[in-house]
Amino acid sequence: MDQPIDMKRWRATPAVQGRTATDADVNEGRAVFAVGGEPVEIDLPACAIVREEEVGEPTPVIVIQVERLEDGTIAVGYRAVDGGTGIATFDDVEFLSEPDERFA
Repeated sequence: MDQPIDMKRWRATPAVQGRTATDADVNEGRAVFAVGGEPVEIDLPACAIVREEEVGEPTPVIVIQVERLEDGTIAVGYRAVDGGTGIATFDDVEFLSEPDERFA
């Protein structure tokens, strides 16, 4: 999952939807974390911009999982367009219907 995403094929990015991610999902690149959360209904994969305070510039990502944690926090697992993975809270993520100029 360290490889950049081919934006011509972003919709083919493996993702976990409608169920909780497992360790196998993480190992096979369909998820970033496996903590036994409750899946959140959202169409995946999804283009988004992550905006975390004190982290720097807004980051274009492909969201591959969204789960509600035991404490009520909604965690978003994503793949960065230029490679790598991360986790953000739902409030730090701006979901988009399609990639925009920030994905170029």
